[in-house]
Amino acid sequence: MCAPHVKEEGTPTRNWTECFEQPFSHTGITHSLFCLKDGTAKPPVLLLHEMTGLSPGTLAYAEELSKDFTVYVPLLFGEKGKFSLIHGLEAYWFRGIVDFFPGGEWGTPSHGSAPIVNWLRGVVQQIEDRHTGQRIGLIGNCLTGPFPLALLDHPLVAAAVVAQPALPLRFWWYTDTDKTSLGISDDDLMIAKASTAKIYGLRFETDCMAPPEKQKTLSDTFGSRFIDGAIPARAYQTDGKPTHAHSTLIGSWNERAQTGQASRDARERVRTFLLEELTKPRAEG
Repeated sequence: MCAPHVKEEGTPTRNWTECFEQPFSHTGITHSLFCLKDGTAKPPVLLLHEMTGLSPGTLAYAEELSKDFTVYVPLLFGEKGKFSLIHGLEAYWFRGIVDFFPGGEWGTPSHGSAPIVNWLRGVVQQIEDRHTGQRIGLIGNCLTGPFPLALLDHPLVAAAVVAQPALPLRFWWYTDTDKTSLGISDDDLMIAKASTAKIYGLRFETDCMAPPEKQKTLSDTFGSRFIDGAIPARAYQTDGKPTHAHSTLIGSWNERAQTGQASRDARERVRTFLLEELTKPRAEG
């Protein structure tokens, strides 16, 4: 049975407030968007939380990113600063089921985009309005892992981090198609393929929710645009026992000592990737 660990490290110390006077509404969906309101000089990065919500560990990672970037963090479900797996599962299966029947906010149609993806496109446009001409970076995790791919239709999105993509979620059994799927519609995948943005893919070698087939799909689909940041088991399984590690950027993965070094190393590689892609000189013509 797949039962990944859910430990986190880090405690936020700064004041994350609504970026606007009230939660942001777009395409019939309303969610809060948090930021530090520390100016717009640094390159913008949109950080999407994972199934456990906008947890303390997620905000701590956002603060780490804020040293180099202007970070925007939407609250897609649950409460800010609360760790809750249940809220994520409820949102995926049931949120918006009346307004967006039958799939709800998170349902992926055969064509077009999930309603939550359309809302996120509005967020990206708001970021572009604040950071005129600046390149934008995106980070998705777990439940939101593949969403940066669907947002590559914006011309200023130059870098996407796809961390342990776990869509589509199933109650129990995953088909071979599920394992290879990136959890977005064919239309969204075509958008991503048409972009020139670089894509950095992350997963732990023994992850049971984001199988290796998804990493191969990313590689096969995006070719030289894809950077494989998979983390080998030897980096976090110090005693040699199987560990179903999952959260590459927000979790704390060192089974024996819980030092989380594998995740810290991954965060540094992502930082380097984003800095390189978001600050390089723009091509002329």
